[in-house]
Amino acid sequence: MQSLTFRLLEVFQSIVDNGSITAASTALSLSQPTVSLQLKKLSSVVGMPLFVQTYGQLTLTEAGEAVYQCAQEVLGSQSRLESQIQALQGVEVGILKLAVVTTAKYVIPPILSPFCKHHPNIDVRFTVGNRATIIDRLQHNCDDIYIFSQPPKDETLQCTPFMQNRLVVIAPQDYDGPDNCNLQTLCKYKFLLREFGSGTRRAVQEYCDDKGITFNNPMIIESNEAIRLAVTSGLGLAILSEHTLAQTPKDGVKILNVTDFPLVNHWQAVTVKHRQISLAAQAFRRALLNVE
Repeated sequence: MQSLTFRLLEVFQSIVDNGSITAASTALSLSQPTVSLQLKKLSSVVGMPLFVQTYGQLTLTEAGEAVYQCAQEVLGSQSRLESQIQALQGVEVGILKLAVVTTAKYVIPPILSPFCKHHPNIDVRFTVGNRATIIDRLQHNCDDIYIFSQPPKDETLQCTPFMQNRLVVIAPQDYDGPDNCNLQTLCKYKFLLREFGSGTRRAVQEYCDDKGITFNNPMIIESNEAIRLAVTSGLGLAILSEHTLAQTPKDGVKILNVTDFPLVNHWQAVTVKHRQISLAAQAFRRALLNVE
C-alpha cells in the first residue's frame, strides 16, 4: 500500500464516476492505454481485482468499493486542504459538487447564478437526476450537497431546510369541472402523477393515505415538463410543485382551489455528517439559508 499515490486514486475514481476506461481517459485527457495501465497498477497494489465485467459493463468488486471510498476520502481531504491553504492566502477557489432531484433544477439555478458571480473561482459540478439516482450518488458519497424535497431517513445525514416547496393541483385552461372542493371530489378525473419514488409522488401519496383517497386509473409520467404539457393537452389533472410552473410557461393550465392545498414542505440541503464538506460547499449552504 506504500505504492498508493494520489494519481492512482484519481484515475480510479474517474473510471468509476465516468463508467468506463474510455470515458475516464477523455475526462482526464489521458490515453486509454495509460488509464488501463494505471488501473492494472492499482489492482496490483491492492492485490485483488477492483472490477468485474458484466454484460460489457464494469462493476465494482468489494475491494473496488473499499478503494473507491478511500479515493473519495483522500482526494476530498486533499481538495479541502488546498482550498483552506488558498483561503489563508486570500484566494477563494475550490470545487462544489451539487446533486439535485429533477424538480429542484427549477430552484437551484436562480440561487447558483449570483453565488457563481460572487465566487467566480469556484468550479461548480451540477448533476440533476430522479430521486433514485440522487440517492445512489448520496450512498456512494459522490457530491458535497444533495437537494431533496423528501430526503432519505438516515441518522448519518444532516438535512437543512431552506425554502418552501408548495404542491398545487392544476387543470387544463378550459377545465369546467369542480373547483373550490376537496381532492376526493376530483378523483373521478384522470390524474397524471409522477413515478413512484419521486419526492412529489411520495408527498402526494402520504397525503392520500392519510385522507383515504385513491386515484382512479392514474397515468404515470416521469417528467414534470411532460406532465404539464399533458395537462395543457387535456389529458387530465395533476399535482406539481409551484416551482415547476414558475419556471415554465403557464399558458394552458390553471391552479385549482383545493382544500389543504398547496401541500407545503421544504427543500432540504443534505450532507453526510461524518464527511467534512469543502469551504465552497459551506459557502453555498450559507447562500441557501439566506434565500428569502
